[in-house]
Amino acid sequence: MELADIKGIGPKRIELLRQLGIESLSDLLAYYPSSYLDFSACTPVEELEDGMMASVRVTLTSGPSWYSRKGLTTVTVYGRDPAGKRLALRYFNQPYRGKGLEPAQTYIASGRVHMGEKGAPALLNPLLARELRGIVPVYDTLKGLTQTNLRDGIRAALEGAVVEETLPPALREKRDLPGRQEALWALHFPTDRQKLDAARRRRAYEDALYYFLASQELKAERKRRNGIAFSAQEALPEYLSTLPFEPTHAQRRVLFEVARDMSLPVPMNRMIEGDVGSGKTSIALFALYAAARDGCQGALLAPTEILARQHYEALKGLFGDRCGLLLGSETARERREALQKLESGAWQAVTGTHALFSESVRFHNLGVVICDEQHRFGVAQRSAMEQKGARPDVLVMSATPIPRTLALILYGDLDLSVIDELPAGRKPIKTHLVGPAKRKDMYRYLAARAREGEQSYVVCPLIEKTEGLEGLSVDEVYDEVKALVGDVPLAKLHGRMSEAEKQAVMARFHTGEVPILISTTVIEVGVHVPQAAHMVIEGAERFGLSAMHQLRGRVGRGAQQAHCYLVVYEQKKTAMERLQAMLDTNDGFKIAERDLELRGAGDLMGIRQAGEEREDGFLKDCPVSLLEAASVDAAEVYSLPTLENEQLMEAARRRYRHMEHIAMN
Repeated sequence: MELADIKGIGPKRIELLRQLGIESLSDLLAYYPSSYLDFSACTPVEELEDGMMASVRVTLTSGPSWYSRKGLTTVTVYGRDPAGKRLALRYFNQPYRGKGLEPAQTYIASGRVHMGEKGAPALLNPLLARELRGIVPVYDTLKGLTQTNLRDGIRAALEGAVVEETLPPALREKRDLPGRQEALWALHFPTDRQKLDAARRRRAYEDALYYFLASQELKAERKRRNGIAFSAQEALPEYLSTLPFEPTHAQRRVLFEVARDMSLPVPMNRMIEGDVGSGKTSIALFALYAAARDGCQGALLAPTEILARQHYEALKGLFGDRCGLLLGSETARERREALQKLESGAWQAVTGTHALFSESVRFHNLGVVICDEQHRFGVAQRSAMEQKGARPDVLVMSATPIPRTLALILYGDLDLSVIDELPAGRKPIKTHLVGPAKRKDMYRYLAARAREGEQSYVVCPLIEKTEGLEGLSVDEVYDEVKALVGDVPLAKLHGRMSEAEKQAVMARFHTGEVPILISTTVIEVGVHVPQAAHMVIEGAERFGLSAMHQLRGRVGRGAQQAHCYLVVYEQKKTAMERLQAMLDTNDGFKIAERDLELRGAGDLMGIRQAGEEREDGFLKDCPVSLLEAASVDAAEVYSLPTLENEQLMEAARRRYRHMEHIAMN
């Protein structure tokens, strides 16, 4: 069956479907809903939370009221739920919605919840019905192609198509999974939550299985390649003698693992996972040192220019003038000189940002590639760097702790090292909850500490003031703090500033000229300011656990006691559970375990990266137990060359285009 054979799909609609990437019947059936609105049960008003989609049984207590301002018409109707709790139904630019709504009428109102600071909770632009609407799938679509168009086309396709099974019966039975046809109907037209959950479980398992099969083949392929056998084990004692500090036991263990890998005649492909401040950079420098000792070059990729410049200072201590920096903001002359030094081999080591990926960058003899904060780089970007050498060793590093069990599953093509120990003498950061009533006192205290030489970060979730989210932007907090701290200098930092502006601000903060820096999360990655002793996170309930832990790790690098202040405006249950974990421990791996429990693998890994197509979206819906099951099954399938297993392998190769886009980050 072709798309044109489906009832209701003509030439114009086919063109619109193509714009969504739907070229065939199988594409249409696999165009799954991006989300579901669960209107299968009513929620009491007292259980509503801001932003959630909910259905509420409401009896109207007023007629509609209209309000117009600046061309925007708002219609509001009030009612009460069965418990007597007040609720507002609010429509924007839909004045006709008020017609026929009168007191004493009862409806099921379904919409997005808005919890204002004053007055009753509201449902925004709610749909009204006499009965519950069930579970409603929502598709990503475009102008000219409605939700109804997609649903009708998919229903016609399912009714007319022969749906082939893709999982062997033994695997389906082993993991208690529905058949593919049953799962497709439940995904697109769910009749109840139980069947939808089973279908999503089937989809997530199958996607995970293909992912792990591809990673098995990728790892085996890499082990078969010839690489560079460095004299790294002989280089390690020399390198250790240059360090101005005593490495921790965990650092030494990982240094030995890296040295062993680099000494083998196959390309190293190792991931180093360690908490903020655990000493990953010293291991990266060793890999660069070992490569240079044998006449090869090394590249250290950083996600931001701020971090790249910081790495460059460390490189100069080890390589002197035989290292360099390559950034996107350099002048044409600086770039020409840098490219010449890389191609001639004058630079033994280089650090930089995405500028290192460009085609004009050529190395004399690239032997090792290191990615710092590796989840910030896409697979295609890392692959582009690997192509610039003859099978170089690869080392990827992450300061986002991942539970070890999950890391071993997700990074199946990488060997894993964990630095699970902080340097001796590092004082645990003290974390405090701060309510709105104590904010001004906190900022006055930070001003007093600034006069004693201590520095503070203040992190906000927004850059500019946004309606309904007052007090959470860099601009607002800057103005407010400026009025409170008197003569103490302040500065702003955010992603809309140019690199030159950001560098200038960070330089002033680094020298202590500016003791209080008000910023977005642009300071999250790798910035090292030993004098910074205080971290304020404004609107902490809006941040994930891992993000808050990363931010907290920006302070406490010096000898003084460091503090983290979590400023909370809305004490919702789920947010307070996250914040309690921050109060309970400074251990990033325990934080990661808690984050995994609360948010799932997909959110923990940050799998949705803007501008990059990702093929590991199953993480969003896949519980760790199902990931473990798919990982075990993939290993068995890969090791047993049966006809069924080879068909699964071929499906995995098609899915990942012969491993070109496998997303191990």
